[in-house]
Amino acid sequence: MLIEEIERAAKILKAIVKEKKVKIFSHYDADGLTSASILLKMFLRANVNFEVKILKQLTSRIVEKIKFTDEDVLIFSDLGSGQIDLLKKFMEKTQVFILDHHEPILLQHPNLFHLNPLLFDEEEISASIISYLFAKSFSIQNTDLIDLAIVGALGDEQDEGWVLKGLARKVLEEAENLGKITVTKGIRLYGRNTRPIHKTLELSFDPFIPGITGSESQAIQFLAELGIPVKDGNDWKKLKDLTIEEQKKLASAIILERLKFSHPNAVDIFGEIYTIVGRGEEFQDAREFATILNACGRTYNFDLAIKLCLGEEDFAKVWEIMENYRKKISEAIKLLREEKMIISTENANFILAGNKIPDTLIGTIVSIALNSNILNSNKPVFGLAENEEGELKVSARANKSLNINLKEVLSHAVKQLKGEAGGHTHAAGALIDKNFQNDFVNIVDKKLGEMLGKEKG
Repeated sequence: MLIEEIERAAKILKAIVKEKKVKIFSHYDADGLTSASILLKMFLRANVNFEVKILKQLTSRIVEKIKFTDEDVLIFSDLGSGQIDLLKKFMEKTQVFILDHHEPILLQHPNLFHLNPLLFDEEEISASIISYLFAKSFSIQNTDLIDLAIVGALGDEQDEGWVLKGLARKVLEEAENLGKITVTKGIRLYGRNTRPIHKTLELSFDPFIPGITGSESQAIQFLAELGIPVKDGNDWKKLKDLTIEEQKKLASAIILERLKFSHPNAVDIFGEIYTIVGRGEEFQDAREFATILNACGRTYNFDLAIKLCLGEEDFAKVWEIMENYRKKISEAIKLLREEKMIISTENANFILAGNKIPDTLIGTIVSIALNSNILNSNKPVFGLAENEEGELKVSARANKSLNINLKEVLSHAVKQLKGEAGGHTHAAGALIDKNFQNDFVNIVDKKLGEMLGKEKG
């Protein structure tokens, strides 16, 4: 059982950690940043010597640069499971703890503590929830970090239809009982506490509102036609400021717009709203907080992200980062619509972004394209963008209704192209040489054809 193994590993770490220095390596998205923050706070409280490094990816090049001695303990959160073969050398000298949820490589070693639900035939949960359960097992004092576990899970899109389920649901219920989070239901629009309502509509990609998403002027006109004023005196109105009647009117109008354009799941615009108790208003919406952390991570503001997790709120700096982040996303979506960077094959869609979309944003853009009417959501989407090292970062996404393992597809491709791959069944990533872009497209399309052919057969 996963829980028992988490408790055992935490007990072992607690016994050895006072004599060691802990080195934490975590991913730069919301799940990784909340995981790192939970572990950081845990070690601060225990007066343990530690350091934290946030990574864009755990590649062979990064692993080669990790300096360690047998006096160190290495912890990898939200990464590591798919790179076990690269980490074996550390296990010969010291203890390695992996708190991850990506598809794992199997390896047993006395110095390896591999905490991944997939190894125990359990449902996938976020690394932040694993880190929280680990921290709680280390000391019951750490139960107050449970809100970060939920934020990380939401940032990693662990909720289905804006509802957390399974073990994540149990952790959410624990957070409710501890008075750390409240749960209500409403229209699933981001920025309910922070954005003017017309900006919330303009920047809504899930749910996508045809004709309004991406257009500030159309969003303002849409509200005017509904008789919903965008201002209250001199102040911009936010979603939270709307009356119940106005919210109902807005919800009905959004559904009608989606039906008008035959959008799939047109009425699917409601979900659970998770409010964090005790944080400033701008950081109370757990999903919005996750979006802020993702923005900080993808703009390399790692220190700010961790400070926010630990309660040091700097909204002025966050606002500046979020505006810049949203601007970059809007520009990338505009490029996607205007530039001829999308190619469609029989089995997939490919966004060949080159250096026009940052590699740090390509995963976000692929997700938006899949959830909107930009691309056919009945096919998986592969985004390819050039990184600083001149390689191609690949981000792959597929709707959960498609019976396709993207990690398997990418692993198959990189074996032939000498790259690296990792991830999940419906969201995976890879690195390949930029000269192999056309080969990658052909290999992936052929592999998908074989998979789909077998399924049909």
